[in-house]
Amino acid sequence: MSRYTGPRLRIVRRLGGAELPGLVAPRELRRPYPPGVHGPTQRIKLSDYAIRLREKQKLRYHYGVGEKQFRRYMLKAKRAKGNTGENLLRILESRLDNVVFRLGFARSMRGARQLVSHGHIAVNGQRCDIASYQCRAGDIISIGEKSKWRERVAAEVAGPVTLALPSYLEREDTALRGTFKTVPEHSDCPLVINEALVVELYALAM
Repeated sequence: MSRYTGPRLRIVRRLGGAELPGLVAPRELRRPYPPGVHGPTQRIKLSDYAIRLREKQKLRYHYGVGEKQFRRYMLKAKRAKGNTGENLLRILESRLDNVVFRLGFARSMRGARQLVSHGHIAVNGQRCDIASYQCRAGDIISIGEKSKWRERVAAEVAGPVTLALPSYLEREDTALRGTFKTVPEHSDCPLVINEALVVELYALAM
């Protein structure tokens, strides 16, 4: 499945009104029921599979990751030492586009990914246009010197910050840069998520 570019609130409603700050800024839903003509009257009891799928979709849509890439991350998390679910969250939180978003340089994951792919972000002083780049402890993420004066970039940086700065990041407002201090912890993920259900979903498929 390719990256989703359709109506974002539709996804939030389909996932039971879950807050997905990377997809859309948290807000009160005007229609707090599933999309579709039968949405207001739907009474669906989720199966065990549907419950696990919903948890996986929350992660996918928040971080803006395609199915193939998400599966690769799951394999990588499974091979690493420690808890597979927590390893998966660390990998997702360490993505460069997510770090740019969590530093408050963009209002959504989509905006952060665009800043990265258009070459406006530097890692340790070198331009990096790979959104999936895995940041490591000590990396310095900054807005490129020439990009600071671009109107589009300035608008993103000046936009409202929807999430508090996580413990693994440090931001310098005047220099428009941040430091990836350490490996993200489970508590740094902004979602209400049961990652163990995601692991169980892939358990039989891998």
